Amino acid sequence: MNKKLWGGRFQKPTDDIMERFSESISFDKRLYEYDIEGSIVHAQMLAKQGIITDEEADKIIEGLRKIKHMIDEGEFEFRIEDEDIHMNIERKLIEIIGKVGGKLHTARSRNDQIALDIRLLLRDEALNIINKIDELLKAIVEVAKKYIDVVMPGFTHLQHAQPVLFSHYMLAYYEKFKRDKERFRETIKRIDVLPLGSGALAGTSFPIDRRYVAEKLKFSSISRNSMDAVSDRDFAIEFLSDVAIFAMHASRFAEEMVIFSSQEFDFVELPDEFCTGSSIMPQKKNPDAMELIRGKSARTFGNLIQLLVLMKALPLTYNRDMQEDKESLFDSIDTINSVLDVLINLIPKIKPKEESLKRALEKGYITATDVADYLTKKGLPFREAHKIVGEIVAYAEKNNKKLNELTIEELKSFSELIESDILNVLHYEKAVNSKTSYGGTAKSNVLNIISEIERELSIRSDGNSVECPRCSYPVKVYRNPIPTVDIIIKIDNKVVLVRRKNKPYGWALPGGYIDYGESAEDAAIREAKEETSMDIELEGLLGVYSNPDRDPRSHTITTVFIAKGKGSPKANDDAEEIGLFDRDNLPEPIVFDHKKILQDFFERQKDVNRA
Repeated sequence: MNKKLWGGRFQKPTDDIMERFSESISFDKRLYEYDIEGSIVHAQMLAKQGIITDEEADKIIEGLRKIKHMIDEGEFEFRIEDEDIHMNIERKLIEIIGKVGGKLHTARSRNDQIALDIRLLLRDEALNIINKIDELLKAIVEVAKKYIDVVMPGFTHLQHAQPVLFSHYMLAYYEKFKRDKERFRETIKRIDVLPLGSGALAGTSFPIDRRYVAEKLKFSSISRNSMDAVSDRDFAIEFLSDVAIFAMHASRFAEEMVIFSSQEFDFVELPDEFCTGSSIMPQKKNPDAMELIRGKSARTFGNLIQLLVLMKALPLTYNRDMQEDKESLFDSIDTINSVLDVLINLIPKIKPKEESLKRALEKGYITATDVADYLTKKGLPFREAHKIVGEIVAYAEKNNKKLNELTIEELKSFSELIESDILNVLHYEKAVNSKTSYGGTAKSNVLNIISEIERELSIRSDGNSVECPRCSYPVKVYRNPIPTVDIIIKIDNKVVLVRRKNKPYGWALPGGYIDYGESAEDAAIREAKEETSMDIELEGLLGVYSNPDRDPRSHTITTVFIAKGKGSPKANDDAEEIGLFDRDNLPEPIVFDHKKILQDFFERQKDVNRA
């Protein structure tokens, strides 16, 4: 009999059918990093408050780190009988460190635990999506600048309406996607609320410190009602709504690319890299990426509706129905990220087909509105001008002529107000540049808008600037300042470098993350042991290095220690190989900013030797 961690009240084991029916580990294992992150901080808080001892907290945290490492390396066996990510981790923790592992669940419930995990996930995902939308916006602006002189037909009812700049058309999607970005930023305010400490529904009698937990997990506010906190999925619904609205915009753009790249329109050429061929018709170039974006929008709409329907009739507080929230969330997260990746890489390669566009602009009497405006400016009421131009168009159609092929005499037969200056409005390029109202398609307007956008983007793309997700104000800070340590280990006047198994590939100093509640010194000793299998004796500090571009994984701040190695080095963990090097025989390539760090170290050694 598999004894559940909650099974004290039960005499019979769970039926195998029920095990399979009720498990969520097959999908919620995706939350393991957040579950462990929250559990580490919870253990630290329990120790701080004297609910468990410091020694017990240390054991729990060490066990949790081991579990994370096992999952990272694919060495963890997820068991369906343990139901979910929380119980899988807790059972393994008890196996590793003994009964003390059972103290981790003091003063919390799976109800507030899963609410925390989802909020941590969505906060990260929303910020990641915002960053990707920024990339998309930049790509759109670059295309708008590149093709600033290209004119295309604008449409209403999919009929030729008025001429517009291709750049103006592209920047229309800039505005739509910019609003999407703002929606995600606003949603973060509702996501960024700490639910942990609410217990199952009523709070807890233990003297917990929720403010401490909120500060450690970087939450800006704390839930005020325990029943609301565990039953709330509004923030997830709002997130799915943001995804669905973005997907709707992406689908509209994709639909137009499908239409505009067809032979009937022939307005744009899509890049080969994002199209496919036919298995039977060798001439085909199918716009599959655009069709898939259009199709995938349906998934995001369905996911939003699924969660709305799931929550619509649930009594307070937690109900097992709410287990069904995660697959919709995960699917929408994956979908929007894949759509963004495609758009970011495809849009810069779209080419408007200028000759085809020119031919299209000659059709459909596309400057008819400009002729009506011309007559109105001459003093004619617009409705009367509209009627006259309609008659001119009917005459041109009957005589198989374009508007600009009509003679002045033919035009004057409809109104004595028409003079030779009408030629200034009959050509589509002149018509485009007459739309000088703010937000209009005139080239001067579009260039001004591009300048506005570039100023807006430049203030946020400065290496040390981030856009505050809560207020949108650009703040001068290092982005994602993840603290790490690097260790210069000396052995016989040489330094230890490791050749990495993972990206970025190359040689590097031993080092890694500083875990929650861990000192930089302890992290250095631990990381050196994990990668080199050596014990070390710290001798001092070389310095703190901070550069937003130092590491593609965003390890922007590192504390660099100097240490003496003990024993023989042996590659382990992230290290594939270990070498001993001096200043004159350093290997290539050395990744991150470690070459600079080593140069500083060798210069310091020269000064020490002189002294």
